[in-house]
Amino acid sequence: MITCLTSITGRKDYIMDEQVKGEAKWIAYLDQPFSSNTWEIRQAYDRFKDPRRNSRAPKILSHKFTDTEFSVYIDGNMSLLKPPEELVAKYLVKHDIAVFKHPKRDCIYGEALKCATAHLDDPEVIIEQVSTYERAGYAKNKGLCECGVIIRRHTPKVIELNNAWWAEYCRHSVRDQISFMYAVDSVGIRVNMIDAPWEWAPDMQSVLRSDFIKMVPHTILNPIVK
Repeated sequence: MITCLTSITGRKDYIMDEQVKGEAKWIAYLDQPFSSNTWEIRQAYDRFKDPRRNSRAPKILSHKFTDTEFSVYIDGNMSLLKPPEELVAKYLVKHDIAVFKHPKRDCIYGEALKCATAHLDDPEVIIEQVSTYERAGYAKNKGLCECGVIIRRHTPKVIELNNAWWAEYCRHSVRDQISFMYAVDSVGIRVNMIDAPWEWAPDMQSVLRSDFIKMVPHTILNPIVK
């Protein structure tokens, strides 16, 4: 059995109901009373003051927010264009976790510089994080994943990765892509890095990744849908 899950906090996105559902369970963790014809709505994680950090708990600790062998996490501004069963069958043949390869960078240090320069989090927090990784011997150009879609088989090794990633995330920057690759390296797990470019959809209002993901721009401070 497969669970598709997402998490939206701080009114960052609307729920995307247009999904190719397949036979999976669909669970959304929200901090606002949205209605949905696709998702089972559950209360969002709320132990942090920062809603961004709360949104990451189901994303990173997928094994604690599902009860199925497989999960497909997608960001709240994304839609699946293929059934979840097809993704699991295609991308978890020789791996237990699959994530998109970053389309522009291949290094957490380059990602950290980009995030710090753009003030996507406190630059001092980001600099301290990558300085810690550098002192630990983590090398440059070891790859970078884009964590908006994560396909998992919840094996003990994947659960170990989830827990290691969560520990790094809670300690460091809210930009989870920086800590993901370090956690992957520390646990020693092989990740299927899906290599596919983004391209504009025919409607020119959204973009497509590979043949199974559609993404629309994030919407901040939505009105509540009752």
